Order: sequence, then structure tokens, then C-alpha cells
Amino acid sequence: MKITKIIAAITACVVLFNACNDEEFLEETSYSNDSAGFYQSEQAMEIGLASCYSEVQYLMLGNLRQNHSWMILGMGLDTFSANSATDQLANWAAMTPESGYARHWPDYTYKLANRANTIIDMIDNNEFNYSTSTKKNELRAEAIFMRAWAYRVLAGMYGGVMYAEHMTTEARYDYELLSREEAWAKIAEDFKWAEENLPTKPRLMGCVTKAAAAHYLAETYLALGKFKEAEDAASRVINGQDGDYHIMTTRFGNRADQAVDRYGNSLAAPQGAYWDLFRSSAKSNGSAASDSNPNDPANKEAIWVCQYDYSPSTDNYPLGGSGDSWWRCHAAPVEGAWAPWVPIGGKNKQVDGSDGKKYYMFTADATCFAPGRVVTNAKAAPSNIPEAAGRQLAYDIRWNIDSLACHARGVNNGHFGGVVLANEYMTRLPGDPLGSVWDDPNDFRGSEVMIQRDYYAPSGKKWSEIKKEVKARVDAGLYTVAASDTMNITPRFWKFSDDKHPWQSQLGFNVYDCDFYMIRIAETYLLRAEARLAQNNLAGAADDINVVRSRAGAKPCSAGDVDIDYIMDERARELFGEEHRWITLSRLSCNPKATYVTSKYPTQNATTSNYMYERARKYGFGYEGAPGSREAYTDVNGKTRHYNTFKPHNYLFPIPAQIIQSNKDVEIPQNEGY
Repeated sequence: MKITKIIAAITACVVLFNACNDEEFLEETSYSNDSAGFYQSEQAMEIGLASCYSEVQYLMLGNLRQNHSWMILGMGLDTFSANSATDQLANWAAMTPESGYARHWPDYTYKLANRANTIIDMIDNNEFNYSTSTKKNELRAEAIFMRAWAYRVLAGMYGGVMYAEHMTTEARYDYELLSREEAWAKIAEDFKWAEENLPTKPRLMGCVTKAAAAHYLAETYLALGKFKEAEDAASRVINGQDGDYHIMTTRFGNRADQAVDRYGNSLAAPQGAYWDLFRSSAKSNGSAASDSNPNDPANKEAIWVCQYDYSPSTDNYPLGGSGDSWWRCHAAPVEGAWAPWVPIGGKNKQVDGSDGKKYYMFTADATCFAPGRVVTNAKAAPSNIPEAAGRQLAYDIRWNIDSLACHARGVNNGHFGGVVLANEYMTRLPGDPLGSVWDDPNDFRGSEVMIQRDYYAPSGKKWSEIKKEVKARVDAGLYTVAASDTMNITPRFWKFSDDKHPWQSQLGFNVYDCDFYMIRIAETYLLRAEARLAQNNLAGAADDINVVRSRAGAKPCSAGDVDIDYIMDERARELFGEEHRWITLSRLSCNPKATYVTSKYPTQNATTSNYMYERARKYGFGYEGAPGSREAYTDVNGKTRHYNTFKPHNYLFPIPAQIIQSNKDVEIPQNEGY
């Protein structure tokens, strides 16, 4: 049951409840037209909570077609980047307090916090009967969790927080700005109360539990320097005290019957269970299952999953991802955002060569189907391209090509792709002299099963071969390619896509409807490893890391391997594109409590250096095809390369200008550097 069905269920409950109490139903009651008038029942509280979950879904999914939702996931830092060198998350000097990026998260998280506070106040102030003796505190704990999550985001992305413990009913101009540490202390109190009062099993699919609260409590305790408390909170999740969760090491879900992937690579357990984590509602035979694998009852790794509901025949505006924004998500564009979309469409246009001949920019193999293949609705290739004579253009039906698998449904009625670029540090093979996050060639997470570094054109040629041909033609002076022509020739990540799309024939385009993980227990293990590192328990930290590495088939690490960089690399290997990377790196930056960071990176300020800056500078995308004014350096191969433009003060986003301007009775200081 996803969140659209949650509201239907709640409505049914209200109807049934009233139907069984005819006299109460017929009794005349006067309600005021405000929150106090609405929140008069358990069901009303649940409806209010549904609006909170909807806000989270919108924040995480609703703007994936652009870069707003990717901000919290770390776009522009050490794992992935924007596809445009001029984007504000690539050209950091353009990130200002007036930016729409700066406004986006505060606009919605402060709204979320107020919605949560409304429910809390109504529960505290309104008296009525609940269905069970614990239900009142359980619902209140969900609201407390939502408030804590909203302020966690604000503290992690913006530093200071305008904190409120009660709902706001009228305009205020006198908010005080809590420091980041003061905010973390209040956030910890909320997550602690939530853990104590939430159930171990979700009220409905997608609702939070004790384990979700304990996970975030561990993270917040780390930020506060309460390392033993952080370890204990993570242990309550790992040891089963807060629910039945564990690393998946057996095959499960919609495609557990599939022994190999589409290219014949083994999906045997335990490694194949990692592949299973990210499968959509497609079954092995291509038909649609009832839900995607993150929501499978057998998936004990999923602690909290952001719900996305797509019903192709009836639901043009799925609630998951829609929120109440004017610009909503019709279909989750995750697959399209990560797509290596250059091989099709305009990037394969014809160009005039210096020798007077016409060429395809990326060769005919990238544009046409194999010789002799007949595809309905495909057009004939232009006859003035000799190598394409008699063949059909592939890109005319580009939304349907499974061999390229480059596009998915985006938003509205259009298609969408190529928003996200993985940094080279994440995609280079193990042992690359330029550096790679992958420290073991046997690590399933970095293998071709999960990161398809080479893929095939319709002719059957590998793209690595095609790119060599392109380079030879460019070197020969036959034609040129721009930076934008090459930037998006990227690997395909099977973590964010599928090779089967159940509704493709019905809709004419691909939909990847996989729900989005907010918390997996794999991250909880890595939080506990960090807490143990902070207490100098390196052996214990290695043990936790190796639970995660073992499932992936990677060689175990030793106590001597463990430091903050190793843990951040392991987080990247396991949680690439999932974790709230911005919050992770920000809480470790300019934080004197993070002694296990300052011991290795002693300079932590907004002017000279900090941990986020050092990782972004070392591993960030350099936009070599469009270097602009980026600082140059020489790599180990003697080649000139470029750093990204991230500066130390960018470890926090600027506080939006309208917040500072509207709080006219109390001055809100801007974050340093903006």
C-alpha cells in the first residue's frame, strides 16, 4: 500500500467508523474553520501526517527532473555532479542567497515542520478517544519525527535554524536563529522521543518506525560528539531491539528467479541481493508486479522508503513526488536523470567533414539499427551516408530502444535524461593510476553488473570502440565535437534503472517506478563504524564495515585501513546516489566535535579549508571539456586537468534572502562567504 492508497484507506476508515455509530453520526456538531476544528479524531491526525509524508516525497522525488532534489544527495561534491558546467551546483560562484536552489529546501522543510507542529499541538490540546492505549503517542511520535527530519535537513544544509516547537498561525518577524549545534541538540531530543514511542513496524507502508528514529538519532549524536550514545542508538537497530532489519544476503522480490542479468553475468547470492534491492515493479517476464522491491515484505534491509505510486491508466499525478507544488512529478525521472543519453537523437546528427563528406557525429553504428534489421515505424537512413545505406535510423523510435536503454519517462508528457554525471572517481576501474573508489575488482557494486561502463550501439559495436573512432576522426581534423557532445557519454547505473518496463507497450515510453530508499540498514552499520572510529575502536569499526563489504563480495578491510576517508569511500561504494551526502559531509565539516576528522584535516573553517571542500576538490568533476576559469593542475599522467569551483564556504548553502529580509524584527546573519 503506497501513500495514495493510504489516504483512500483513511477515508474508508472514517466512513466505516461513522457508519457503525449512527447516533453519533446524526448528532449535530459545530466545528471552527481552522486546525482546531479539523483535528478532532484519530483519522484526522493520520490525514495530517499523510500531508507530511507527501512533503517529504515531493522534496526527494518531485524535482529530480532538475537539480533541486539532488542537492541533499550531494550533487557537485565528491560522487556525482550536474551535467552542465554552468549550473550553480557546478559553477559555485553563482550560488547566491537569491538563488532558487537556496530557497527550495527551506521553503518546503519549514512548511513541513509547521505541519508537524500543528499535529503535535492538536494531539496535545484536543481530547478524544484513540483506537488503542498507545496510538496517541505513536501518532505524536510520527509528527515529532517529521519535525526533527525537517530541522535535520536545515541544520545539515544551512547551519542555523529558525526553530519552532509549536504551530505558526500568523506571520512572525522575530525568529531567533539557533546555531547548528543548538539545533542538533533539539533534533536529538525529538528523535529520542520518537524512538521511544514509535512502533517497531510501520503503521502503513512508508511510515516511520523506531528503527528510523534510532538511525537518525545515531547520526545526530555523531554530529554532537556523543559517540557512545551514537553507537548505542545504531546498535538498537542492528541488534534487533528496534525491529527486524538486516543486510539482505538472499535473493528476493520481483526478479529473484533470474539467475543472470541481461548480459549473462551471475546474480547469485549474496551479491545478487544487492541487485535485487533496486528492482522496479517489473517481473522477469516483463509483466508488472504489485510493487517495487524496496517495498517487498521480504526486504529486511529497508528501514524507511520514500513512496512513489505510479498507475499508468488512472493516475496522471501520482501523490508520491507531487506534494502541493505547481510543478509536479508525473513519473519518476530517476532512470532518465542518470541515462547516458548522448548515443541517440541530436548528438548523433550529421556533420560536414573537412573532406567534403558527411559523417554521423558518433558514427552510423550509434544511430542505425544493425544491417538487415527491420523495425516498425523506424525511418530509412539518409542515402547520402554510404555506411548507413539500407539501414534504419534507431533514434526515430528512441524511446523504445531496449539495446541502448537510454531514456525513461520524465515529467509532463515529455522525456527526460542526462541530468546527473557520476564523477570519474566513482566510475574508474580498480587500480586506475588516477584513483578510484573501488579498491577490489571483485566488489559486485562496482562491477559491470551494477555499473555498465560499456554498452552497445544497435549495430552491436561497443561504445568504447565507437568513442575511439570518434577520437580518430576528430584528431584527423574531419570534424570537431563540443564539450556538451562528450560530457554525457557516461556509464549506465543499474542501481537507478531497469531493463524491463512493464508499461512500455501501453504508454510508448519507459517508466522506472522504483521507490526511493531513505534509510537502509547498511547505512546504519556505517554510522556505527563511524561512532566506533570516533572512540578509537578501529577493530569494531572494521567489523561493521566488513558486514557491508561481505555481501558485495569485496575483500575485508583491516583495523589499520579504517579512518574517516575509508568510511566515506565505503559509504560512496554502498550508498552512491542514495545517501544524503550533503548532510553527511557538512556535519563533518567545521565541527570541532568530529575529532576523528580534525585529527587528519586540522583546518576546518569557511575560509581556508574543511572536510567537504577537501573531498569535493580532490574528487569533484572538473568539466574538462569546458574548463572555463577552473584552476588547473597536472595529473599523474602529465595531463592538464581542472579542479571544480567548490569553495570552503560552500559547505553550507546560503540562507535565502527572503528569510533574512522578512524576519525584520530580529537580524538573521548570512552564512560566511555569501
